Amino acid sequence: MNKKILSVILLASVLVVSTGGTAEAFSFKKKNNGSAIQAAKVKTKKTKKTENELQVPYTNDIHSVFTLSDCVENAIKYNPAIQASIFNEDVYKSRIGQAWANFFPEISAGINLARSGNKYIGGGPYGGSMSQYVTMGYIPTVSADMMLFDFGKTKASADSAKSSYEASKEDTKENINTIIYKIKSTYFNILFAQAQVKVYEDTVADYELQLSQAWGFYKYGTKPKVDVVTAEYNLGKAKLNLVKAKNVLEVARVQLSQIMGMPEYTNYELSDQLTLNLFDITEENAINTAFEVRPELISAKKSAEAAKYGMRAVRRGIAPDLNIFGSYGNGIGNEYNLQSGQVGVELQYTNLNLLRLKKQYDEANALYKQVLAQYDDVKHSVYFNVKKNYLELETDREAIVIAKLALDQAKEQYRQVTGRYKAGVGNAIELKDGENTYLNARLDFYNAMLNYNVTAASLEREIGLPLKKADKLVIDVKAEDL
Repeated sequence: MNKKILSVILLASVLVVSTGGTAEAFSFKKKNNGSAIQAAKVKTKKTKKTENELQVPYTNDIHSVFTLSDCVENAIKYNPAIQASIFNEDVYKSRIGQAWANFFPEISAGINLARSGNKYIGGGPYGGSMSQYVTMGYIPTVSADMMLFDFGKTKASADSAKSSYEASKEDTKENINTIIYKIKSTYFNILFAQAQVKVYEDTVADYELQLSQAWGFYKYGTKPKVDVVTAEYNLGKAKLNLVKAKNVLEVARVQLSQIMGMPEYTNYELSDQLTLNLFDITEENAINTAFEVRPELISAKKSAEAAKYGMRAVRRGIAPDLNIFGSYGNGIGNEYNLQSGQVGVELQYTNLNLLRLKKQYDEANALYKQVLAQYDDVKHSVYFNVKKNYLELETDREAIVIAKLALDQAKEQYRQVTGRYKAGVGNAIELKDGENTYLNARLDFYNAMLNYNVTAASLEREIGLPLKKADKLVIDVKAEDL
């Protein structure tokens, strides 16, 4: 089973090579012309597993620094939903062998231990007479039957089981696809929550400084006490927002731990930041690629094949079975030691019911049509979701540019009102408005980045493959711009 889990990890590592899937992230530390892109490779390790329990090596005594690739790797190893999908594959795989087992000999054996006899009492003109005969013994028997040919019934059943097995493998890939999306979405939400905490920490520091300035102006009589009260209120509200932001961050971290399959482990930090990479993809290419590789669509197609083979197996149920048989028995302990045996070939119908067979075929035919309709429904859903996410990605990209312009304007406005207040010509209301505008602009910019990253991860999930990155960024942002 370790080899199978290892192969799944290798499969997932292919799905991870993307903005949402690798540790390529926009860095606000100025390196190499203001930005640095770091790529982290997914390290594949063997999974140690007992018969009933996965061994998670992380405890809260160990501090870890996780990249996005590390989080995905952990989920592939330890998320129980993926393990369940792997075992589900084994269930369907075993059914292929069960179908072909019709050609395997069926052996019967037994032993019969018995006591038998008779007693005769009769009378005549000269008196009675009595005779008694009793035997005791056992008879072991063994017999074997094997089907030689059934005119394609077993093959059709085995083909149906094989297609179902292949569909279950695609279901596992789809499950991995979904888990990776959840990891990416939660990971990016944590990065946003961290940025939000930083914004509120900066806000608290600014309001503490403003409160100190308000007290100074009040003591010298240049500002009324209402400015002090306003500054105190603003500081209290900023601290409350900081507490709420930290709570949101902790909840997101717990959720990430749960998706990774180790819900009790929280002693870790994340090393990446939200990315601003552009993607080299067109709408037509995205849709065509999804039709070719999306696991959910392939699974639906394989299910349709399985239903078709199932219908064929029922249709061939009218054919007989060609069997070979043999048996042997040997009586031991009897007065007359009896031996018997036989061998032969037979052409046999077993419980042939033409009405039942007709209704079974009608059911199989209806099931096949149902699965075909479900395949079309999945195909339509994939088309819609790919197109929808592609359009949303373009919208989110434009939103980042607009949010950055609004941030620049809010930052300049805040610089001016802060300078006016320090010079004694501004008032507390003007200062508060400027602070709120700047705070909201920073949050809006981070939120635009979050939406862009999550939408990219969602588009990858709908396509079934990672997006190819372009060499450009949406915009070039430095730490001082925020």
